[in-house]
Amino acid sequence: MNGLPGPSQGQGGYQGDLFAGISPLKTRVIGRRGDFEDLFDGFNRMQAVSYVVSPDLLLGFFENRGYTDVEIVVGENLTVAYKNELEQKGADVTGRLADLVEKGVLRIFVPSRTIHTKLYFLHRTEIVRVIQTSANLTATAQDARRQVNYAWYLDIPTGHPFLEQLLQDYKSHLQGCSLFMADLLELLKKTPDMERRGLIEAWLKGAVSEEQDMEIKGIFHDISISLASTPDIRVEPVTVLKLPDSPLARKQRERLLSPLNPVSAGPDRVQVNNSAFIRYVYETHHVPMLILSREHHKLRLGLDGGLTEVAEALPEPAAVDTALRQLEAYLNTVDSGESSDPISTKASMLEAMLYIFFTPFAHEYMKAKHARYGTIDTRGPRFLYIYGPSQNGKSTFLRFALKLITGRAIEPLSRKDFTKTRILNASVTGTAFPLVFDDVDPSRTGGLEEVFKSYWERWWSEQNVSPQLVIASNSSRLKEWAKSRVKRIDFDVHFAPGEAAKERLARLFNQDNAVFKWFSHLYLGRLDYDELASDDELRLARAIFRELYTYAGRALPEFFSMEPIEKRYDPGRRDWRDLLYVLNKADAKEEGTRKLVKFSGDMQHWEINDFQGYLPQTIKYQRKGNTIIIDNPKEFDKWLGQPPQSPGLFSRLFRK
Repeated sequence: MNGLPGPSQGQGGYQGDLFAGISPLKTRVIGRRGDFEDLFDGFNRMQAVSYVVSPDLLLGFFENRGYTDVEIVVGENLTVAYKNELEQKGADVTGRLADLVEKGVLRIFVPSRTIHTKLYFLHRTEIVRVIQTSANLTATAQDARRQVNYAWYLDIPTGHPFLEQLLQDYKSHLQGCSLFMADLLELLKKTPDMERRGLIEAWLKGAVSEEQDMEIKGIFHDISISLASTPDIRVEPVTVLKLPDSPLARKQRERLLSPLNPVSAGPDRVQVNNSAFIRYVYETHHVPMLILSREHHKLRLGLDGGLTEVAEALPEPAAVDTALRQLEAYLNTVDSGESSDPISTKASMLEAMLYIFFTPFAHEYMKAKHARYGTIDTRGPRFLYIYGPSQNGKSTFLRFALKLITGRAIEPLSRKDFTKTRILNASVTGTAFPLVFDDVDPSRTGGLEEVFKSYWERWWSEQNVSPQLVIASNSSRLKEWAKSRVKRIDFDVHFAPGEAAKERLARLFNQDNAVFKWFSHLYLGRLDYDELASDDELRLARAIFRELYTYAGRALPEFFSMEPIEKRYDPGRRDWRDLLYVLNKADAKEEGTRKLVKFSGDMQHWEINDFQGYLPQTIKYQRKGNTIIIDNPKEFDKWLGQPPQSPGLFSRLFRK
């Protein structure tokens, strides 16, 4: 390779013979266990960049390989994910890692932006091995059973100019990084008298951040009160916040407030521009600030740094009639699609619309329920779960509903946003605006069970507003623990719209419609004297919707119902009846006190799972292979209804 010129200019360039005095370049295909591990043998220090890292794997470098110092930059700020992984390993593994971090011999840096580099520097006396590879420092990459990677490496003498250039390139990756576990070390330092293992377990479970979370909620709560109580929303509102007396607490509050650019308002106070807070919430969480104040009878929306009223007294009846007619026109777009039962589909869409109108009041509903039942029933309002295959208008519906609330185009959150961390962070802001997620797949969404079980039952507090969750999905498969916690609404329609249908939709989206503002005004007026803690979350919403129609002098549409949609139209029951009486894909027969439903052999396992999931919680059953055993057949028969009557002899003759 002698005589090979290096680049003459540019960042990272190197003059002269690139490989002079360096061992030959070597390559390796990492396709089996040991191919990657062998490259690390015979060294005692490491500096590295890896997109992801198995934190406990780093222990092996110290305890098995005899390394004395490890510094690593991870490619993504996965602090929460790393803590969750360590929580699974236990306090012992975390404690051993913490010991190494405390001694300064292990440094894990997390970046402020994504880094995709995989670069390793392995040091020993007089030699540094440099590895450039596609492999991360994870157990999966080392095992090499489920992935193939590639690496090239060089052994370079210490002090070689090319090595110095590479090390400078490595150090550039450290810019903007922060130390992982720094908060744990601070905790251990501040509370030396507390049992170490207990502190580590608290850190793993996130308990150490509860004080900080309460601090943030307190700040946001104070700003929300200021926004709600401002007499004139046209005036630029500000909030003055008192700083704690303790220097440590004061420093923490100042750090938490720093994204809002506060200015001094005296020796122990700071002033926050509320428009900066509104912009911060939306830019950080992609959710508008919606503030409900029962005291001031206000519902205010914060968007683009400003406030608007979204609860207004009713205008002339003719204006309400026009708005309701526009809303019906949207629901009637079902007629341009394919639906087995257009009336029930419109009823389902209206039910979902009423639920989204209800979401800003979900926290108030939970307060009323808590006051009525206490710890006897800790479950909150069910999450709205809109189901339907692709091309059935779910995404369009969500955009239309959000526009009715905000008066402008708002995109729902994506499936990637449906994480415990994202939901908790958004709920800290105190917004009553619903967290609306589109295209969520429960089978591929990690943490769904914890969110569903904990959101109202463990995380909720009366002092801090919790925004309700709305989910749209192409999957009908819900676990048992989810079925009782969601209000599932099916959109049984398929749209393949032509130009005329798309133009009609565009006109509907472009029309201003204040129906949500009038709905909110009436709802706020009923909060103080109308009981909210009904098993039907929409009981009050239905009454108010009917009141709007009465005020407008407009007849209620035939698809409006004063009872929950699940009582009037049950898609699960419809599919069961189709299975048993039309498709004949299952046979139900009595056996003693039980009923056996045996599915035909061509039914797939996941299809039987779906039908099992359709059964209401009042039906006690068990599954054996392709047979569902109903232990209370009377409940099953009551739910299923009478089988269709077969046509009589004369009817059959007449048809012939």
